[in-house]
Amino acid sequence: MAKPKEVLAGSGSREKKPPAEAKKVPPRPERKAVAKEKVNRLDEIKKYFKSVYGELKKVHWPTRREVLVYTGVVFVSVVIIGIVIWIFDSLLSRLLQLILT
Repeated sequence: MAKPKEVLAGSGSREKKPPAEAKKVPPRPERKAVAKEKVNRLDEIKKYFKSVYGELKKVHWPTRREVLVYTGVVFVSVVIIGIVIWIFDSLLSRLLQLILT
């Protein structure tokens, strides 16, 4: 069986190829279109903030009591970790003094 010849681009053949799709260049926007585009952007901004507000309504906001409890837990945790770091720092300082003297 004979294989059909394939025509490669740039191979020197003079066969006509189908024209490539012409790139469509959009017409220049007129002033009316620009003004309409600004209105659309303003509408999009309004829609965005409305959706943000809707999402914020769905958020579970902690009560005043929960905020106080969570703040207390954080404060106690920081104090405990600070004490642990102070103890280790003191022990390592004493050990270093013993080694150097």
